[in-house]
Amino acid sequence: MNKKQNPRLKNIVIRVNDKEHKEIENKADNLGLTISDYGRQLMLKGSVLSVQKSESLGESTGVDRRTIIGLANNLNQLTRYANERRELPQIESLLKDIETIISKW
Repeated sequence: MNKKQNPRLKNIVIRVNDKEHKEIENKADNLGLTISDYGRQLMLKGSVLSVQKSESLGESTGVDRRTIIGLANNLNQLTRYANERRELPQIESLLKDIETIISKW
């Protein structure tokens, strides 16, 4: 479901002091997330998952957040294709690329 089909209309308010706010803001920023995304993931999943560019890895392999997101989008499209047509396209090379990149992170 996309944002237009399921808009987020409800608010959850929590009170924090200045020190706590800065700490939450820094943690979210370090993961490349907004405070809302950080809090939502933490409350719903109990942990926060984010693809963050490692400086040394990015320089050596050219892998960054955009690359990971692109691979994830491609994998999602192939999954939808397979579900719609009830057939599995040849995705072994994509899966190997993803496995290689993730193992380097």
